[in-house]
Amino acid sequence: MISCPHMLLIGAAHRNAGKTEFACEVIRRHAGAHRVIGIKVTCVREREGLCPPDGQDRSVCGSLDGRFCITEEHETALGKDTSRMLRAGAAQVLWLRVHAEHLAAGIAALLARIPAGALLVCESNSVRLAVEPGVFLVARRADDPATKPSHAAVAHHADRVAIFQGDGWDFTPDRVTVAGGRWIVRPDATAVILAGGRSRRMGMDKCLSDAGGQPLIAYIASQLAYFPERLIGANDPERFAFLGLRIVADRERDRGPLMGILSCVDAAAHDLCFVTACDIPELDTEFVLDLLRQAEGADIVMPRLQDGRAEPLLAVYRKRIVPVAADLLRSGPQRIVALLDRVRVRFVPFGPPTWYRNLNSPQDLSAWRRGRAQ
Repeated sequence: MISCPHMLLIGAAHRNAGKTEFACEVIRRHAGAHRVIGIKVTCVREREGLCPPDGQDRSVCGSLDGRFCITEEHETALGKDTSRMLRAGAAQVLWLRVHAEHLAAGIAALLARIPAGALLVCESNSVRLAVEPGVFLVARRADDPATKPSHAAVAHHADRVAIFQGDGWDFTPDRVTVAGGRWIVRPDATAVILAGGRSRRMGMDKCLSDAGGQPLIAYIASQLAYFPERLIGANDPERFAFLGLRIVADRERDRGPLMGILSCVDAAAHDLCFVTACDIPELDTEFVLDLLRQAEGADIVMPRLQDGRAEPLLAVYRKRIVPVAADLLRSGPQRIVALLDRVRVRFVPFGPPTWYRNLNSPQDLSAWRRGRAQ
């Protein structure tokens, strides 16, 4: 299986499911900021060279010689799927025709032609048999229960199903976005950055310290732009007004970070909140999304280090913690760990990975800056 997180793969349960229009809308949304390459794959399952039933031009597949053939689309005026992707703004559109038994080899040859940093939007069901993409979507019509064989073979891999109802989808193209150089589905969650610490050990306001020409908190916020909502937990909104994000003050001051978590989770538009501190400069997208995926049946999903210590300021919290935390805080400041015995907690083993840094001192900040510059 080829891992290809920079590929958005769009399949279809049957013909006329809106697959190409979905692909074109995604391309239109992202072509201005990224190099997006459109790909269409036609998998030939008979040695006679017949196209699959939904093929656009059976004679083209009939002329397929050898294991596979890769061609580039240059015409924008035609009605073909490849022309439509080119019109939508794709920097390049490639068409792979491949015999089913050579699918993996054909895909490998195709990917070898893709320049570094490019994002792929690929139409195919069969590609999922050889590739693990960043996101695999399946389009289908609300009024058509039919399922073609190529879809049945991969349907269980679908990350999302987009139901086409003639004028749009129940899962819209804007739910698909880019983070960390890969395709993702926007999480149904809020991102919270706590910025209420006093930075005693740092000796300066760490949130506003320089991170390559921008304040550290802005650098962190930019990594979380794929969330539909981002909140800043702080009691001095004017200090962070430049971010253009909603600032949430503590319900009561001087009650510690648990009060900051409670206040932001309560104010969030979503039930789930990913909460981080402003002294963790790097946030791995897949790690964050995995924490959110593990929140089913839990009120908190929290990394736990090998020495047993938990990391409460790099964790997921559900709104159910709000009344419990409020009850704890009535008697004064409380440590976040006091909450853990009162709600459902799922601990996640935490290496920690190589991307993880905690900036507590000027030395930590200098070392991180040096690492970024290398």
